[in-house]
Order: sequence, then C-alpha cells, then structure tokens
Amino acid sequence: MKKLIFILLLALISFNSFAQWSEAPTNEIVIRGGWLFDGVSNSRRENKGILIREGKIIEVDTSKKNKTLPSAKTIELSDDETILPGMIDLHAHYNFDFIDEGRAEEVKNNGIIFLANGVTSTWSAGEYFPERVLEQRDLIDTGQAIGPRLFSSGPYFGGFRCEYNVVTAQDDCTGWPNDITEEEIRREVDKWAKRGIISIKIKQATPAETEIIIDQAQQHGITTAAHLANYEWEYDVHPRDAIKMGLDRLEHQITLGSGGVESADMDEVIDLILQYQVYYDPNLQMYGGVNLRQELGDDMIWADEAKYFTPYAQELYRKRGDPPPESDVIEYAQRILELNRLHDSGGEDLIIVGTDEPVYTTLLPGFAYHRELFALVDADLPIISVLKAATINGAHALGVADKIGSIEPGKLADLFIVKGNPFEDIKAARNIKLVIKNGVVYDPKILLGLAENKIGPQGPDDHDNWKLHIEPLRTQ
Repeated sequence: MKKLIFILLLALISFNSFAQWSEAPTNEIVIRGGWLFDGVSNSRRENKGILIREGKIIEVDTSKKNKTLPSAKTIELSDDETILPGMIDLHAHYNFDFIDEGRAEEVKNNGIIFLANGVTSTWSAGEYFPERVLEQRDLIDTGQAIGPRLFSSGPYFGGFRCEYNVVTAQDDCTGWPNDITEEEIRREVDKWAKRGIISIKIKQATPAETEIIIDQAQQHGITTAAHLANYEWEYDVHPRDAIKMGLDRLEHQITLGSGGVESADMDEVIDLILQYQVYYDPNLQMYGGVNLRQELGDDMIWADEAKYFTPYAQELYRKRGDPPPESDVIEYAQRILELNRLHDSGGEDLIIVGTDEPVYTTLLPGFAYHRELFALVDADLPIISVLKAATINGAHALGVADKIGSIEPGKLADLFIVKGNPFEDIKAARNIKLVIKNGVVYDPKILLGLAENKIGPQGPDDHDNWKLHIEPLRTQ
C-alpha cells in the first residue's frame, strides 16, 4: 500500500474566540479495514469504513458495497491496525526552565510533538506567556502552523503567577496581590474569557479568591481546574470546599494523606467527587517521576526525546542532572490507592489524562502522554477505562464532547491509526502510523522530523526569550 501523506492548510472563514472550530479542508477521506475503538464502546470492533468530509466524520461503518465515492482519498488498513479517537491532554504544559530563571513557553515544536503522538487537543493548565499560546492557536487555525487544538488556560489564577516565588496562597505576588479585590478578580476572568480561554487554572489562591474565580468563570461557561495543595504540604483550599464551590476538575491528588485506607478525608472527598461529578487528573507519570521510570525502564522511555532540544539546551539539562522524585514511595502508593478507590466506586467516567511533564529535563509532554497511559494501566486501571480517560472523558471534562472525543457521525475528524491492539497492550497506542486532525492527515515521522533540535535557547546569547516575566496585575 502506498504511504498516504497529505498535509492540507485550513481556510479561515470566520475568526472568533473559538478558534479551534474553524473551517476544514473540503476533501473526502474513507478509512477502510483494520479495527475501530470509537471512544464510547467498551471494545474495539471491525472497521467497515469511516467517511470523513470537510473535516467531519459523516458516517461510521460505511459499507464498501453500498458506497461509491470516486472522489474520496482511501486509506486501507491491515488487520493488525487500530483506529482511535484523537487523545486529549488536560494538563499540557508548554513551558520550560532552561536557565534557572523561571519558566517560559515554547508552543510551536512542543505542539508538533504532541500531534505526532496522537494528542490532537491540549489544555495548557496555566501559562506564563499566554500571548504565545494564543498566537500559536491562531496560526494553527489559519493554516500557518501545525499543531493540536490549543485550548488556552490564560495565566494562572492565584499566586502561582509568580511561580516558585510563592509557597502558599498567603505569599504576595505582583501578578496576583494579596489585597486583590473581588472586582479585580472578576475583571481578570472577563479579560481572558474575551481572549477565548476555555478553562481556568487555579493555583495558590485563597478560599475567598477561589470562590469568586469559579463563580465568574461560570458566568462565561468556562470550566475550572485547581491545584489545591501548597508547598508547605497543606491545602490552600480543601477539596471538599472547592468541590462545593463548583470546581470542575481536581488535579494531582484526592487527599494529602498517606495512611492507606485509613487516610483522612479519602472517602468523604471521593463521595463528593461522585456527587458533584468532578473530574480527576492524577498525573501519575509525573508524580511517579524518577522512581517510576527506574522501575518500569524501557516501558517509560523508548525514544530519544533529547534530540528535539537544541544542542545547547541539551547541555544545560545534562549539567543540571535528574531532579529529585516528585513523590516518595508511600505517597505514590497512596495516589494509586485513591485512584483505584475512585474508579471502583463508580468514578471511571470522571478520570482524565494529563501529563504535567516536569519542565527541567529532556522529557517532553507529547511522549509523556504515553507514559501516563502506561502508568495508569500499571496502577491496575482497566485498559478500557484508560482509553476512555484519554478521549471521551477529557472531552466531557472540557465541555466539548459534542465536537471531539469519539469517532461518531457529526463530530470533528480527530483520530489516529496505530499498529497493534491497545486493548491487549496499551503500548500499542504509541505505535502511530497516521494522525488525522480536523480531516487533515499527518505522517508522525515527518512531524517529528520538523521538531528536531528546535526546542530551547541556541546559546548563551539567546536567553531573553527563556526568562520568566511576571506581568503586574496593576499597572499603576
């Protein structure tokens, strides 16, 4: 079979705050053969045919006998290939710290690597240079750049706008002052809502600030996610309070306990998650970190990710060395216990996938996404639950399940094709043959080739773009 490669530019018809939904190319594609996991079923089935037109899925199970489409591009799959919905990263950091002067975004090449790994949509979970993310979003939308759907979060809402200059919500930050008023908070939500952010990231905010952020976000139909613990290993806002305020997504951990099944608050918080239908993003591959990579070896590191950084950036990271583990063995075991308790209590549809890849190593979130899938399976979640967490659950969590997250008629044509059966081995999901986003077909090898040696500063004279800049909330 001839390799099918055609990268088409998108045509912008109307530009508005929902740039992710722009017009698609006017081509027809038929995918025949292989196997299909549609994102909503509990198994894969024989693929009889998928018809894509103008970037949308028109038909599923299109019979070859009953359908003549002479103008369509046809992709014929072998019996060992599987079609999956495009995956969604709900904690996709685009920022790096190369020179020990804080984090800065690199969206272009990072996005290409996400897309090459079958991640067709990302939510950035807090930005230090939000304009860079919005600019790249718009370039992708107008066909001037390649990448996943960029669901922007805007800047952090809370003291973490000053990154690690703050430890708790009580620490002052020029980007989020301790005496910030309700009017200023609501105005800040309004400002970024107008820029088209789809969800807000709350970190190091007080309970009073959190309640105002959530309330104002709801006025715009914007969802909220929160990192609720601070760096004193205490809560800035307790999960039970944040959930009752209307928080949509809880990140990292369900409790701060380490007492196993007797951990304080575990059952209470899980009950509230289920009652209020709050989504949970465990970030296992990040919190397992160094320990998990050592334990699981090649199953976690299978590609040379360093080659996507500039030689100078590679050297900076080499000199820095590996960071310490994000969690000790006891704490990580508690995360696994609580994740499984949530799943087994009926919360399987509330688990989502986010990488939260550390920004201090030559590891990249596009590859980390598959580390996270493997870590979730290693934590004893059923593979079907993991695949749904990566696709339809993420779409529901962002409020966009009417457009993406599954392979169904009427939805956007975001999907990818892998060699192997992910239902037998989740690692098959990383053996990617083709990626389709919005009806545009990409060869992952070509995409990855575009990003080699591109991420990071070129040398000691190229540091300015890689320094954290904290924008004061008040200009006077």
